[in-house]
Amino acid sequence: MPGGSNDTTPLYCGTGMDNFHTSYRNMHGYVSLVVCILGTIANTLNIIVLTRREMRSPTNAILTGLAVADLAVMLEYIPYTVHDYILKDSLPREQKLSYSWACFIKFHSIFAQVLHTISIWLTITLAVWRYIAVGYPQKNRLWCGMRTTIITITTAYVVCVLVVSPSLYLITAIAEWMDQLDAQGKMINSIPMSQYVIDYRNEMQTVMVAALNATPTSPMSNDTQWLNMTASSPSPSPSPSPSPSPTPSPISVPVVVRNVTVYRLYHSDLALHNTSLLNATFLIYSVVIKLIPCIALTILSVRLILALLEAKRRRKKLTTKPGNSNGAKSVVNGKPSERPRKNSKTLEKEKQTDRTTRMLLAVLLLFLITEFPQGIMGLLNTVLGNAFLMQCYFKLSDLMDVLALINSSINFILYCSMSKQFRSTFTLLFRPKFLDKWMPVAQDELTATRVDGLQRSVVAATPDNCHQTMTHKQPQVQQQKQQSRCLSKPPIELILSREDVGSLKRSSIVAVVDEGSGTVDHCLFVAGTLPISSSNSSST
Repeated sequence: MPGGSNDTTPLYCGTGMDNFHTSYRNMHGYVSLVVCILGTIANTLNIIVLTRREMRSPTNAILTGLAVADLAVMLEYIPYTVHDYILKDSLPREQKLSYSWACFIKFHSIFAQVLHTISIWLTITLAVWRYIAVGYPQKNRLWCGMRTTIITITTAYVVCVLVVSPSLYLITAIAEWMDQLDAQGKMINSIPMSQYVIDYRNEMQTVMVAALNATPTSPMSNDTQWLNMTASSPSPSPSPSPSPSPTPSPISVPVVVRNVTVYRLYHSDLALHNTSLLNATFLIYSVVIKLIPCIALTILSVRLILALLEAKRRRKKLTTKPGNSNGAKSVVNGKPSERPRKNSKTLEKEKQTDRTTRMLLAVLLLFLITEFPQGIMGLLNTVLGNAFLMQCYFKLSDLMDVLALINSSINFILYCSMSKQFRSTFTLLFRPKFLDKWMPVAQDELTATRVDGLQRSVVAATPDNCHQTMTHKQPQVQQQKQQSRCLSKPPIELILSREDVGSLKRSSIVAVVDEGSGTVDHCLFVAGTLPISSSNSSST
């Protein structure tokens, strides 16, 4: 580059950024390919587990929509990283930059961004739903029911496509170029062949020459001479010229061996003549798609943490007997009394809510770690302009890509490590069938199911107390109302004896009837055959 004054182009990122970009780019293809393969497997498992009948809930519906978007991102990124990174040195230039590949790159630039935006706003929805569940539990079923959740997920998919696709489609176009290569196949020069690019360069040349002629300066500086030469000869060809010096110049000019026609994704004619459109697109990307969701998630995450702490404090207060630390009871009307404590079912339900909230908080925090830097970079690119784009943003683009891929693939690990229900369902689905004969299902795998959208409580029942709490009595429909709905959902088996318990088939739904009232107390999903001892069997 020619020398000139120091104030022409500001320096935002030094040579260290160039060194990092060069070294990481060599391994980015392999790193991203491994992440995509693992992420594809993980998101497929997420979808299989979360769509099981016993896992159906508004929260899991959002997680399923998130997994679908992440899976599509992984599948689409695999051919991109293989072609552009892993096979970049083995493909001839005309094949590496073919017209069909340019079409795929345009599709990739739009498709990946649309799906990434869908993931972002589904994460926002997840945070809002969870905050309502924790902060306003009495309104949760009304505001965040399954029907509302499905409508919200569908809206996120449709709106993101309509908002993101047109702007990205309008600012890009496939342009034809002629690359001049040397004997080693390295590019010496690239000449535009698309007419709109040629016309734009001619316009810029005219504007530049007019600006230089309008400036009353003495002899032109080196910078001015270089700009004028560049504008007037966009595709210089080497030609020897006589030198007045008796000593020939030692600088050797590379010789063009062959020309190849290639196709690149370039700014469209509309974008070249409307810089405001480009700035608006970057602003939408950095602020609407990145910064606003990150700020909203930060606020919601803080509120969720505070709500968790408040719920823990409230639960501790309700489960602690009043009086002094020695356990003395308060006296009311001359009789000892104590604060009524919550039953075990309510406490277990609240603990499950807290566990789910903690798991989703981990999902939100991981999202913030990977997305916030991208939002800041996009905003700086809009504010600081092209110099920051070339010096910093492009140099970190590969790293930002792999961080986004990791964020889209790691949720499976979070679900397995923090959700007991997810682990149990996953184990039941993918455990080899022959193990059922030798490894009876543990009692804690007798899990609740969701029938007609109603969540049933978890009952850790042994065969003995199962036998004690089941009866021939007909359920009293008026007293148990919603609970009896499970009886109309096949397959239903009403357990009458311990022999019946032992003969249950996998995935049976049973009605547990309360012995005292004769009402249906629970609807259970039986994971497998229970370990029943035949020595003490008796009919009811």
